[in-house]
Amino acid sequence: MSQTIENSYAPPLKGSSAIARRSLTKAKLWRRIKPFLYLAPALILLSVWMYKPLITTFYLAFHKWNMVPGTEKKFVGLDNFDRLFHNPAFIDSIGNTVFYTVGLLPFSILVPLVLAVVTNNMNGKMKNFYRGIFFIPMILAPVSVSAIWRWLFHPSNGVVNHILLKMGMIDQPIAFFSDAHYAKWIILFITGWKMIGFSVIMFSAALTSINREYYEAAAIDGASSLRQFINVTVPLMSPMIMFMLMMSILFSSQWTFAYIDILTTGGPYGTSTNIYYEMYRYAFSNLNVGFSSAAALVFFFLFGAIALLLNAVSRKLSFYDN
Repeated sequence: MSQTIENSYAPPLKGSSAIARRSLTKAKLWRRIKPFLYLAPALILLSVWMYKPLITTFYLAFHKWNMVPGTEKKFVGLDNFDRLFHNPAFIDSIGNTVFYTVGLLPFSILVPLVLAVVTNNMNGKMKNFYRGIFFIPMILAPVSVSAIWRWLFHPSNGVVNHILLKMGMIDQPIAFFSDAHYAKWIILFITGWKMIGFSVIMFSAALTSINREYYEAAAIDGASSLRQFINVTVPLMSPMIMFMLMMSILFSSQWTFAYIDILTTGGPYGTSTNIYYEMYRYAFSNLNVGFSSAAALVFFFLFGAIALLLNAVSRKLSFYDN
């Protein structure tokens, strides 16, 4: 007995293929939009606090405005830039900016690198203790730090003047923050002292990622501690060294701003100022926001070019242990 089985297929419902295509399109669209929804809070914050002020700075650099509500912005073209490069105070601030940038390199790279290597060879508790001691200045408020150093270098009852007088190194107290020979050097020292702890922590974190087998192999080959530091530690730390070099060059003037503002206000006679403090003074002391924006625009492109150059150098010189 034979049985015939007939397979019958129902025709597709009208419009079902269109619905499927729409569902597939919605799914693809959702997959594309979903990452941007996660990024939306960060993008909104960046737009409000970074990109909008940056665009406004570009706009104001070509205008004259005193920031008084109700006053109009007057378009002056390149006049702000012309006056800027003929301003002696601005030229002096560039020289001081270079001074702070170069002067902070030992405090942000050389000294912290040595301290990180030394503390890395200590026992666990002592290692953390010393790293904590080094990092304490970094978490102190600039106002508090400035008050402490102002008292230490006070011309009449400061500890530094008292010690120097007792040792016979000076005949009369020195007004350090009012003396053109000392003011910017002290600002440099205070900023460097505060930044050492941050760099030590960064270098210490990089040291923990180095495989100890490299040092064991170098020791077996008879390499001294100095040779191990030069031939093993420095090459493997090169990415972090280049990163801290970039940080120091790009942000050194920003780090010194608070101490200049609180301790010297750029004096005496502009010997301790820098470009960031001059931009602040142009806008909020002279009420010339266009002039300040022009200076900011100049250094935006200058520091941008420096950052690109340092990135290119870092890609060539940094060694990664893969």
